[in-house]
Amino acid sequence: MADEAYQDRTEQPTPKRRTDAREKGRIARSRDLNAGLVLLTGLFLIAWWGPWMALRSASMIKTCLASLRPQSFNVSSLQLLLVNFAGLLAMLLAPVLAGLLLASILANYIQGGWIFSMQRITPDLSRIQLFAGLKRLFSGNSLVELAKSLSKVTLVAVVAYFSLAGQLPELLPLLHQDTGQVTAYLKSSTLQVSGRIVAALLLLGLLDYFYQRYRHEKSLRMTKQEVKDEMRQAEGDARVKARIRSLMRQMATKRMLTEVPAADVVITNPTHVAVALKYDSTVMLAPRVVAKGQGFIALKIIALAQEAGVPRVENQMLARALYRMVEVGNEIPISLYRAVAEVLAYIYGLKAQAGGGR
Repeated sequence: MADEAYQDRTEQPTPKRRTDAREKGRIARSRDLNAGLVLLTGLFLIAWWGPWMALRSASMIKTCLASLRPQSFNVSSLQLLLVNFAGLLAMLLAPVLAGLLLASILANYIQGGWIFSMQRITPDLSRIQLFAGLKRLFSGNSLVELAKSLSKVTLVAVVAYFSLAGQLPELLPLLHQDTGQVTAYLKSSTLQVSGRIVAALLLLGLLDYFYQRYRHEKSLRMTKQEVKDEMRQAEGDARVKARIRSLMRQMATKRMLTEVPAADVVITNPTHVAVALKYDSTVMLAPRVVAKGQGFIALKIIALAQEAGVPRVENQMLARALYRMVEVGNEIPISLYRAVAEVLAYIYGLKAQAGGGR
């Protein structure tokens, strides 16, 4: 069933899909590898901390037994004894429990880093369905998990059998040894067998981790349509963006055209390009382009200038240079000072002759 669901998912996951999955707590993680690392840590702690724990435990038991005197034995003394015993036991077990907790945290961090997501523990009532549950129970995933569980049991049994089988000849002579020698042998043998079992579980956990990574990557694959939809969401609908750009251009053009009636001159080429200039020596260092356009916009600028009585000068080279080099709202460059000055001088001369000087 799962393979059929992934048949159309031929595209590699995008960075956004990986990020979304990580935020939801979906990462490649092997519980078997976690368990193996925790068992390895526990075995190391027992081997290192065990002798001291044994000595302290024996000392505690001796102390407890020594305090059990009939003449001083009552409820209060029993409570005190239990409190002291619990405190000493907590001190003995604290390093082991802390080490196991740290190993569990590090095992999870090594596999997926720090992740805090409430979605994985949030109740989902949609998952409480009889038929869906039966479907998951007999799915390929469940069969793989069953095979993994049987493999773990079989592996542990095989490793334990061969480890103990090699030590059978050494067990009979223990009947004639004292308690200390038997205890030392059992300790060494137990640690040796446990170490081999933990190593086998670690190997199985490592293989399971690579399987989980493969399965995770497979679950993140996308269809071509999902990739297109994600790109559309990330970049926006091209038609909507084009419409927005068109509206923005229209608004900018309207604002620009409102400046044409206040211009000093409109330079044209002769109708394909129009550039409106304004110059106020009290606030400007050089003439400024207040409007420019080609085609229909140029004709609109010319029409507005005629309505407002703004002079029009045809200068093909200057009009093209101004249109190409200067943006609306900017002052003209030094290279065009002379040409523009000649035009403005001509316009001012016409206004002086008409009796309408500046």
